[in-house]
Amino acid sequence: MQPLFSIAFTRRWLLLAALLMARPGWADEACEAPATTTEGLVQQALTCNPAQQAYLSRHQAAQHRREASGRLDDPRLSVGVAPNTFGNDQLDDGYIVELSQPLPWPGTLSLDRQLADDRVAGIQAMTAHHQVEMARQLRMALARRDYRRQRLAINRENQRLWQLLIETLEDRYASGTANRSALLQAQHERHLLMENAIQLEAALERDSSQIRQALNLPTATALPDLSNDGIPAISDDQLTQRLSVLDEQPQIRALQAEQSQKQHELERIRKQRYPNFSLMTRYNSLWMNEDQRWVVGVGINLPLDQGGRSRQQAALRADQQALDWEQRDRLLALREQLAQAASHYREAGKRLRLYANELLPLARENLAASRDAFRSGEADFQRILTAQRQLLTTQEQQAQAYYQQRTGFAQLTAAAGLVFVSDWQSTNHSENGGHHE
Repeated sequence: MQPLFSIAFTRRWLLLAALLMARPGWADEACEAPATTTEGLVQQALTCNPAQQAYLSRHQAAQHRREASGRLDDPRLSVGVAPNTFGNDQLDDGYIVELSQPLPWPGTLSLDRQLADDRVAGIQAMTAHHQVEMARQLRMALARRDYRRQRLAINRENQRLWQLLIETLEDRYASGTANRSALLQAQHERHLLMENAIQLEAALERDSSQIRQALNLPTATALPDLSNDGIPAISDDQLTQRLSVLDEQPQIRALQAEQSQKQHELERIRKQRYPNFSLMTRYNSLWMNEDQRWVVGVGINLPLDQGGRSRQQAALRADQQALDWEQRDRLLALREQLAQAASHYREAGKRLRLYANELLPLARENLAASRDAFRSGEADFQRILTAQRQLLTTQEQQAQAYYQQRTGFAQLTAAAGLVFVSDWQSTNHSENGGHHE
């Protein structure tokens, strides 16, 4: 059974490669307008991002090199002449023609093909890792942009509330029932919000610029509102399954490919301890006896530098040991990254539910009660000031919890070595016997 990760990546790469080769201008057409969902934007980034296209081109180049590997060297043809024999009536024209074909030790060409396969596997794994990282960074950027949009909406709502209060205070100050300090304090609070709004609008422009760069979109392209994009729930079974297949992560597969390459290089050096052969045939017209003019022979090289090859073998074994330790270290890091990302994701979800169900309704109710008490003269300005600030803080903390949940999902998906939400769903599908490949 082929690993789920390998199946998903191979299909995705073949689809992108086929579309790009079939229609060179297709990618440009797909990059003219943004998709309308997060998953659509991730797919668009894989299609349009120049760095991703560079990885795909390198993968294609490695495949061409693999097809060219494992072949015999070209035969060698040599021609020599005896110039003094030309134009001499007493001697026939003299020349020597030699054809030779080098033949490596049996198994060497097969090792060359295996080495080329290792390089292709390494580039494929790094391409998949780049896809995972690109999806993570794009999700993080989209979450940051929507977080700032939410904060800007909260800011404008609170500016409106302060403006209503300022109008009330102005009327009371004109009638002598409110002091000027309360009015100035309210205006100061609104001005602080106005300053914060300026910062948020500028940050939103920079966020949009970063997203357009990732998607290779034209300058000033309007980006979609993704605030209604839901965040899928990740079950404990899905997390457990991803923990059980950490060795299928792109980073691990890249180390495995490099380790396999070192093993094949080691085997190739062993082959170099044995001589290579060369088949040779020669025709020499200078020999007087016609039976001696045609010669067939075999040549070999003499691999005398065994000490140098021993050092190369020792270096490759040390490289293998280093790669083995790196793989263990990376597996440990990936395991903990996945566990920590899951913890942050769950924490943000719990905080978001707490703010939505408990804290925000209480803050709104407290503000409404404070405003009613202030209008009736039962409460002073300090109480409504505190309630207004509490509402603003609670709204921003709720937005922050939602932002942390989205970034937590981005980190969790990347830590699992996945690109799309459907890859999580494929995990369950695989567990239930859905894949029969």
